[in-house]
This record gives sequence, C-alpha cells and structure tokens, in this order.
Amino acid sequence: MKKILLFSLLLALHISALGQTRLWNSYGKSFNVKGGVGIEQFVTAIFQTKPNEWSGDPVFDKPHGYFCFHEEGDGSVTYNVSYWNRSDKKRLVILSYRATSFGKKVNPQSSAWGYYSTFQYGEADTDTYNTETGFRAYLYDEVKKQLVPMATPPFNGMPNPMDSHYFLQLPREGKDITVCETVDLYDPVYHTLTWNGMSFDFKKEDNSPEEFFVTSHKVEICNAPDGKVVFSTINDKNYTLDILKVENGWCLIHDNMIIPNGDDSEIINLKGSSTGHYWINASALGANGRGNAKLHATPSKNSKVLMAITEDVVVEPIELHDGWIKVRETTTRKEGWMQREDLCSNPLTTCP
Repeated sequence: MKKILLFSLLLALHISALGQTRLWNSYGKSFNVKGGVGIEQFVTAIFQTKPNEWSGDPVFDKPHGYFCFHEEGDGSVTYNVSYWNRSDKKRLVILSYRATSFGKKVNPQSSAWGYYSTFQYGEADTDTYNTETGFRAYLYDEVKKQLVPMATPPFNGMPNPMDSHYFLQLPREGKDITVCETVDLYDPVYHTLTWNGMSFDFKKEDNSPEEFFVTSHKVEICNAPDGKVVFSTINDKNYTLDILKVENGWCLIHDNMIIPNGDDSEIINLKGSSTGHYWINASALGANGRGNAKLHATPSKNSKVLMAITEDVVVEPIELHDGWIKVRETTTRKEGWMQREDLCSNPLTTCP
C-alpha cells in the first residue's frame, strides 16, 4: 500500500508545487538495485516502486535498455530512462523528466543539473503555463548493486542548465541524446549529445523541425544517408513528417515517425536503425511554386516553357543541376526544370 501511495505522489507532481517531489529531493542518495541489471531493475530502483504499478502503459524496451512513461491529465508528465555500457565496463544510467501544468506562476528554481521554468500567458494565474524539466545520472556499482549519483553531469561542453531550458530526449535506439532547448514556448531548437564511450560531447546545432509532406509515389526511408531501407511508403497514401536537418540532400526525420494522410491516429513509428536516426532523400518531399514560376524543358531560362508552377501546383523534386531542380508535376506527371529560388516548401530549395 505504501508503494502505491508513493507512486501516486510521483504521478501527481505535475499538478502539485513544482520542484517539491520526493524524487528530486532524494537526489544525492544511492539506490539499491534488486535482481538483475536491466532497464526494469534500474527504473524500479530509481522510482522505488514496481513497474507493474504504473497507472498507464510504460514502455520497457529491454534489448535497447530504454524506458518511457507519458501521462496526460491537468498537465502532462514524461519520464525517460536509458543506460549505456561504458568502455570501462561500468554502466551509466540517465533519467530525464519533464512535466507541464496550468496554474499559479512559480519562480525558476535550481535543481542540481536541471531547472524549473515557467511560461506565462497573460496576467492571470489561470493563464500561466508551467514547465518543469530535470535530468539525473548514476553509475551502477556492480559489487554493491547500487545506482550511485554522479557528482557532475557526463556532458562535456554543455552550457549551464540554468542558462537554458533543456529536456533530454533519451534514445530508444542508438547512443546519442537529442537535447530540446526551449527558447520560447513555440520555438524549441535541438542539439546533440554524442556518446564517446565514457560520456557525451555537446554539439550545439540550433536545429528546428519543419513539417513537409511526402508525395504519393513509393518512397524509401533509410537508416542512414544512402543506407539500408527500413520503411517504404504505400502508393495510395500521402505522408507528413518533421525534418530536423538536411545533409548532402538527405533529410533527418525528427521524432522518428511519419503520419499517413495527416491522421494522427495512424502514426507510424520507424524501427530498424541502430543509431535511432532515419533519413529520407530530400527529392521525395513535395514542393510547390511561387508567383509566376515556370517549368522549363531544360535547365535554362531560354528553353521552352512547359507550364506554370503556381502556389497550388505540387511537384516532386527529382534532380539538382547548377541552381536548377528537375521536378515532376504530380497531376500530369510532366517533368521539367525550375530554378531553385522558384520552388518552395522543400529543404533543397532557396525559396524564402
């Protein structure tokens, strides 16, 4: 009964006073690990309750050493836990946490390596949006069978968390961590913590995901640029996806998911990448023209104009050549060339 009450207290933290939970106040102590040394045992030790007492549907991915729990209520709460096998044979265990709620404004508070931040709508308390984030790291002592908190975070070159609002998106696959930095409520940017075998190196990238759509022809998603195909789109469906960055004509998919026909209930979570990253060729992303854009027979302004490509005309970029893009119009399937600055809504283009 005591364990159930403790668990209820943990889940209620997103509607209680932020930063006053047993979980955070107990940081600095070691946790005894009972049983084996897998993700379930680590999570059980950190939260000091049994996994089957979670009120929702937590994800325990044993092969990848990953745990995730998300619950919606008056606000929301998300926990991630992952572990890494270091080159010195020790295990590094990291917990990342974010909770949100609406209510009375609170002041930012220091919390070891995380911090509590508040966003506010209007002046009234009822218009206040609170976000709390934090992260913790432990080393597993195999002799004593304990998770021992680290004195400093294993993140080389990462700015002081008090200077920015960070949420660590721990990897279900792969070893690198995605860092979500909330610049403001609607404008997060993303960085990377790259695993080096012992700790992580911070890489400031300032990437912001942008939504694009995949055209209806068959498109292959790979585990790396020019890598192994892990998913092929279905011909009779259109897909939307968020692109985080583009490298050499290949686009990194954000959140590792795509949405068929814009229906959130049919979200497809990508699988099969050892790095946890998935890529799609930029030529597969649909685009449209702007203003009086023209489709030319060859990559030259003096060549024959085949048709106008306006804002309402969707094309598929299929080839690049000296500032020109070869495209296929999706209705007539007519192919031709457009100048890059005349093609919009695609990361290959230079349209503002």
